[in-house]
Amino acid sequence: MAHDDDNLTLGKTGARSPARSCSVTAAGHATALSHHYYPEAGNTWPESHISALSTRLGVEETIAHYTDLYDSAPVGYFRLDRSGTIIEANLTGAGLLGITRASLLRRRLEEFISIDMHATFNAFLKQVFQGDSKETCELRFLDTDRKAFFAHLEANADEDRKTCRLVLCDISDRKQAELSLIESEERFRLMADSAPVLIWITGPNRDYLWFNRMWLDFTGRALEDELGTGWLEGIHPDDMPSWINAHAAALRSRTPFTVEYRLRHRSGHFHTMLAHGVPRISPLGRFLGYIGTCTDITERKKMEDALQHSREMLRHLVTHQERVREDERKRIARELHDDLGQNLLALRIDVAMLHDRTKPHSRLHDRVSLALSHIDATMKAVRAAINNLRPTVLDLGLNAAIEWQVKDFQRRSGIVCELRMEDDIVLDDNRATALFRILQESLNNVIRHAQASSVQISLGMTGEKLYMQIADNGIGIYPDCRRKANSFGLIGIEERIIALGGELDIQSNPDSGTTVTVSIPIELS
Repeated sequence: MAHDDDNLTLGKTGARSPARSCSVTAAGHATALSHHYYPEAGNTWPESHISALSTRLGVEETIAHYTDLYDSAPVGYFRLDRSGTIIEANLTGAGLLGITRASLLRRRLEEFISIDMHATFNAFLKQVFQGDSKETCELRFLDTDRKAFFAHLEANADEDRKTCRLVLCDISDRKQAELSLIESEERFRLMADSAPVLIWITGPNRDYLWFNRMWLDFTGRALEDELGTGWLEGIHPDDMPSWINAHAAALRSRTPFTVEYRLRHRSGHFHTMLAHGVPRISPLGRFLGYIGTCTDITERKKMEDALQHSREMLRHLVTHQERVREDERKRIARELHDDLGQNLLALRIDVAMLHDRTKPHSRLHDRVSLALSHIDATMKAVRAAINNLRPTVLDLGLNAAIEWQVKDFQRRSGIVCELRMEDDIVLDDNRATALFRILQESLNNVIRHAQASSVQISLGMTGEKLYMQIADNGIGIYPDCRRKANSFGLIGIEERIIALGGELDIQSNPDSGTTVTVSIPIELS
């Protein structure tokens, strides 16, 4: 080289050598050398020497910089020959394999690969030297401590086809995450396939992505036939609109939803299903779709329908019995009035005449007077019995019957009662009787339980409904009292109203009184 002596010491009297005096950056080499003075020589270095040495030092510094980047890269760099022998490696690559770089060179990379993956690596290496493009694969490696790790390999052959450059990246964390995800998915599928309900998963649109084994066993169809919108073929046509509307509304709001529909069983019969879906949200907040279940509620629906039918029949029976009882009361009251009442009236007239003719005979007169008082008491008891069975005032209309009932209530209880009522409310006999009985039962409850000092009653029509309200200032109805096994008063009121197609509302708080509001549709007689 022209300047091999550049690194030699020029002075013989202990002067510093230029090599040591130039421990500066490449940009400062020329300045440092051009101003360096040697007393023995009596002059500075030639400018050409300074420029060449400065360039050489700059190149060496650049090489050192890139060598450092090469060795400290976050991935391993290797250069292999066709047999897989390591010719070059960076420090990171040696560190991944748990060995020094000096000990690593001239060893085959295959030595650090799990035995069960040797064939895969050899095939990969062969493909690298035979092809023109970059090849990739993933292998399990073993370092010198026999500790396993997963790595991603990328390699391509050099131009001479004798060596290749290989990049090795540790993907153990990613691989572990993938394995954990696979394990989690397998665990979920096992759990889902073992669940006693039908489970489904959708994407962010209406396409269905997965069904569990229970679903496939229920429908008798293959998974491929159900995916996407294929499962909709099993929904009963009459239930399709409600399902589409419920699902579309849920997708817009991305909220949980519940809907009932009929789904075809593998037997060909439709079963009633209760579907419930909840949104799937990624950790980053992205909407992924829905996951949900379907529960076969066919037997429950049958039981509910049977119970509802039984209730309807029982309600019809109660209504019929109530009507029969009212008819029987009316008949008995009429017989008491027409037969017993007339006979008692005739008997009283006769005894009254006898009473007038026995005045001269004091003892006989007293006996006749006693008999006359007994007849009056009997007639009074008969009238009371007739009114208890069916007040004759009902025949005069609902207004008259309610006015009579309110006066009777005040007379018996001493409780102040305020009545507000529209004039001339005309109803058919069934509705008039039912409202009268409801008022009667409500006022009896006030006497027995309310401990009230005043009652307000209002009756009027609004639109096509008639409203009646009974409010007291008593102790109210405690929640437990309404659920007592023998509390048939309110039950009777409610059944009467339901039979008329009306509504009952009871507002009550302890020590704040009770308000009973009844509304029934109006049918003019």
